[in-house]
This record gives sequence, structure tokens and C-alpha cells, in this order.
Amino acid sequence: MLFARNEAINQWLDQNPLVLGGGACLIALVLIGIGVSALVTGQTRDKWGRKMKGTNAQVLGAVWLGFGGLALLFGLFKIGTAFIK
Repeated sequence: MLFARNEAINQWLDQNPLVLGGGACLIALVLIGIGVSALVTGQTRDKWGRKMKGTNAQVLGAVWLGFGGLALLFGLFKIGTAFIK
């Protein structure tokens, strides 16, 4: 229900998978960058702005890295489907 509120945009994105794939890849790059930064430095901030250090920061960095990888796979899949059609 949440994603079906604007059918015109959903239909346009379905007809233009390069835009959807490119957007997903951009989001993926941001998430991967944040994840790698958290893993390398061992510190990051949570969504409320509190500083996290050590194992907590590394776990959160791994989560961001994982979701970034999933978003990258989705983006590449959508870009690939644009060329197969």
C-alpha cells in the first residue's frame, strides 16, 4: 500500500529501469561508504547522533555494508534488465 500511492511514478519507473537502477546504485555507494568508514575507523554515529565506538560501530558498519551490497545488486539487476528488453 505504501508504494502504490502514486501509480504514475511506479509505472514510469517500470518503463525506465535505468533510472531506478541508477538511484539504487547511488544509495548503495553511500551505504557502502558509510559502512567502510565505520569499519576502518571503528567509530560512527547512530541515527540520533550519538557517538558509537568499538564493536558496536563495527557491527553497525557491517550492517550498512550488507544493505549497501544488496542495494548494489538490485541496482545492477535493474540496469541489466534495461539492456535485455
